[in-house]
This record gives sequence, C-alpha cells and structure tokens, in this order.
Amino acid sequence: MKPISLLVVLGVATALASSCRKVEAPGAAKPAVLVTLPSHCHTPDGCTLTAGGDIILSVPNFNNKVLLAEKKIEKPAPALMVKIDKQNKLATWYEFQEKDLHADTGIVGPMGCDIGPDGNLYVADNQLFEDPAHKSRLLRINVEDGKAVSGDPVVVGFIVSNAVIWRGDKVYVSETMLETPAPPAEGKAPEKLRSGVYSISIEEWKDGPVQLKPWSADAPDPHLITTYETSGRIGFGADGLTFDEEGNLYCGIFEDGVIYKTAFDADGKPKETAVFAKADTMKCCDGIFWSQADKKIYVSDSLINGVHAVDLKGNVATVHSNGDTDGADGSLDQPCEVIVRGSELIVVNMDMPFPSDLLTNTKIDEPYTLSVIQLPKS
Repeated sequence: MKPISLLVVLGVATALASSCRKVEAPGAAKPAVLVTLPSHCHTPDGCTLTAGGDIILSVPNFNNKVLLAEKKIEKPAPALMVKIDKQNKLATWYEFQEKDLHADTGIVGPMGCDIGPDGNLYVADNQLFEDPAHKSRLLRINVEDGKAVSGDPVVVGFIVSNAVIWRGDKVYVSETMLETPAPPAEGKAPEKLRSGVYSISIEEWKDGPVQLKPWSADAPDPHLITTYETSGRIGFGADGLTFDEEGNLYCGIFEDGVIYKTAFDADGKPKETAVFAKADTMKCCDGIFWSQADKKIYVSDSLINGVHAVDLKGNVATVHSNGDTDGADGSLDQPCEVIVRGSELIVVNMDMPFPSDLLTNTKIDEPYTLSVIQLPKS
C-alpha cells in the first residue's frame, strides 16, 4: 500500500543506500494480463487464496479523491471485496455495509487479508488517509455457507493496519507506523521511522474488539512481537508478511527494501529478529509471499515496477521490472501484492502514484489490472 497523503505532508525523497546479495534473474516469462478490473475497482490492494484456488482481492479505491479532482469519475467508488475464480472470472464477493464503515471517518479501507481458522476472512482496514489518530482496524468478514454475509471489527487502535496473515490460532498484522513521524525540518534528513508486527489470538476478541495501546517504548502493547527502525525516507515501514514452512515470520519494509526474519521458540514466542535479505536491486518490499513449491519468497517492488524472488539464503533475484506504463500489455504498474497459484506468479497493480523521485509510476491510468508471470516449472 502506498503513502500518498503522508508523503505530501512529509515531502521526503532521498536516495537508498543498501548493501547487496544479488544473483541473476531466473528465466521467468514476461508478464501478461491476468484480469482487467472494471472502472469501479480502480485501486486494488491485498489478496489471499482460498483452498479452492480462488483469489479474494481487496479494493479500497484510495484513488477516489484524485480521480474526482481530475474529473475522471463523477462519484467515489465504494470499497469492496471481489473474487477471481480459477477461470479468472471476476465477481463481487462482499459489499461493505453501512455498519462496517468507521463511525468517525465514514469509510473502510480494505488492504491485506487472510482466511482465519474459523473460515472467516480477516481484513486490514487502513484509515490513515482519513485520520492518522489510531483509527485503523482489523475487520472480520463473516462467512456462512460459503458466502460473506457481514462484518465486525475485532482489533482496533492501529495507525496503519497493513498485511494480515494467520498461523494457528494467531493473526499477525503489520503496523506500518507505530507513531506518526513529524515532518523533517527544512534541509534536514527525516527522523527514523518505527514500525512493527502485532500478534493476537482468536480467543481474545470473543467478548468484543481488542484495543491496542498507542506505542510507548517504556510500556509497549503486549501484542507487539517485534519492531523495526528504518530510514524514514518515505514514511512507510513494516508492510508485507509471510511464513515459511518452519514457522519463521518474514516482514518486508516498504521504504528500505529490506526483509526481516523473526524466529520463534518452542512455545511460539519470538526469540530473534534480524535482517534476512537486502540488495541494491530491491528498492522496496511491499507485499511478500512464501512459495512452498520452490521455497522462495516473492516480493512486489512498488518503486521500480518490479518483482523479486528471494531464496532461503537471502539471495535476491529480480524476476521482472519495467518502466512507467499503463499496464495494458500486462506490464507491472506499481505492484503492491504477489501470490503464487500453481505455476502462476500473480501480481496486483495498485497504480497509486505518490510524490517521490523514487517512484517509477507517474500517473493513474486505465486499464486497472492484475498481471501474471509464468514461473519455470520445477
């Protein structure tokens, strides 16, 4: 997810300095169009796979304000959840109801999502662009007889709830900023950004939503399992989350293009967090996805319209990258999420440019697409 409003406030654009462990790109095909979204789905974001191979896609439509100002749309498109089946046919999966909208902002901003052990879908609701004062939430979309029927908040108090992933009876949610950074003084470098990951057990909200405490270094919320301090060059930190087959948690840092790895002890408590992968070629880590088939982590690099593959030694290989594009031929157009379905590497193109010299994408333009790259068969 991309920080359009925050970047306008901060006005930050500095160069990345990262060390490197890089290898040659694997022999993947060029991207093609998987699905062209309708005009009312102009800003897609997070997604997850069902057991049957369908994709559930979040569509927050954060581009509404810009498109209204440019007179490209006449009214804002509501946020919704859509399904893309195995034949790549698209249908509305859930329309948010009036009671699902935040009482203070009147909107919902669905981003990362994952299916819980109870069969319901859990979705990060990012409220940052309307109100940065801890309004973001984790929502549960209740599923009955295979159909999404209603929604409820289960965790509240985030500034930016972003990625969502389940392991066992615990949900893990990235918090992209634990505190809202102050704008840098003129001519000064930005302050370091602090972000992190929360872990909450499904039992904790049985009597109502879990309320997170605002960040405090002296008394952090007990659900906060790890924190990261990053450059502050963009203002967005912890983003994509994934687990490998051994239960290690990986978190991508949006602004620095770094992946951290958190190991857990036998009781499931975090014991160590360390840098796992960074490379000169990987400028940004937005959505990330562990592929069991080839034991690689795939990374969407929003800044360079790219996708990377990272092996278990932390070596980074660029699968594909292209210049500024409208994505009509399947080229990547500010990719924000990746998943692997069979031999398909599926990429969600958010197409939500923000003011930065670091970003390849320069404008919102149709078509709105998901891309697909055929991976080499193992």
